[in-house]
Amino acid sequence: MLTAQRKLNPVFWQEWTHQTRSGLRTTIIGQVAGPLLIVGLVALCASSVINPDLSSFSTRNSRDWLMLTVWVVHAIVAARCILAGANAISREHIGQTWDALVLTGLSARQIMLGKWAAAMRRAAPWVLALAVVRLSMLPIFTVLLTQRFAFWTYRRMNSGYYDGEFSLTISWLPWAWILSVVATVALTVLEAACCTALGLFGSTVTRRGAAAIALAALIRFAPIAIFAGFTRYELGNMSWRYFRYTPFALADGGTSPVYQLVSPLMQWTAGRHEQALGQLLLVIGMLGLMTFISISVALVLIRRNGALTQRQALEPALEGS
Repeated sequence: MLTAQRKLNPVFWQEWTHQTRSGLRTTIIGQVAGPLLIVGLVALCASSVINPDLSSFSTRNSRDWLMLTVWVVHAIVAARCILAGANAISREHIGQTWDALVLTGLSARQIMLGKWAAAMRRAAPWVLALAVVRLSMLPIFTVLLTQRFAFWTYRRMNSGYYDGEFSLTISWLPWAWILSVVATVALTVLEAACCTALGLFGSTVTRRGAAAIALAALIRFAPIAIFAGFTRYELGNMSWRYFRYTPFALADGGTSPVYQLVSPLMQWTAGRHEQALGQLLLVIGMLGLMTFISISVALVLIRRNGALTQRQALEPALEGS
């Protein structure tokens, strides 16, 4: 794949080689520690579903700890993707190699796509880690919710206020489970594309690596602060209602609607699976719009810095033929 990219777009090979050589060297211990840490996080969350004490405080908050684990990994991977794209253009200006890159005759689109693809390739192991964590948590989250719903239904049925309206019928929706897996993979890839594109955008605007990272991080994490704060303002201290609230889905990058899709189907969760579809579309739209705007602005700025358009780059070849 790398050989094919080298032939199709030499900018990709140049950027990929630079990031690989200038990045931190990964030792064997580092290569083993990362996967072990991921396995440990998943195992820690999975341990809460084994012989649970459903009335204990720790078990009641297992879902929140699981979501917190995903959010932390998500934030780390997003920051790493931003870092991969933030130095792609700025280093050409700092190293005074931009003019040499433009004189190669490559178009602005080739330069931008080559830099973007190299940043995505550099962040690929981190993106894979996020996908593994998200997918591994799906069955754990399902079991946790099933235990909690069964516990509260049983408690309601055995209380003095039972009016016969609740039953302990639990089932699952196959289409929702399949969609949750597809949506998890799609959101993870889209998150990586969005963050690396924001890094490129910041790099072309500021022409400085540190400033590019700060600008891209501000843009990407602004919706988290805004929508999370709005959710807290509207719902108060009721975390169990956050997961069904659309602004919160925009704040956590689509994790909450995906986990609603794997909820067991029973009287407590009627209608939640359909509600999650709209939330997923909004999150995909938000990330897609941020990616499109970032790449479009970066392309315009690259052209203003002297890079050729696609037609100008092809003119010598057309004249020769």
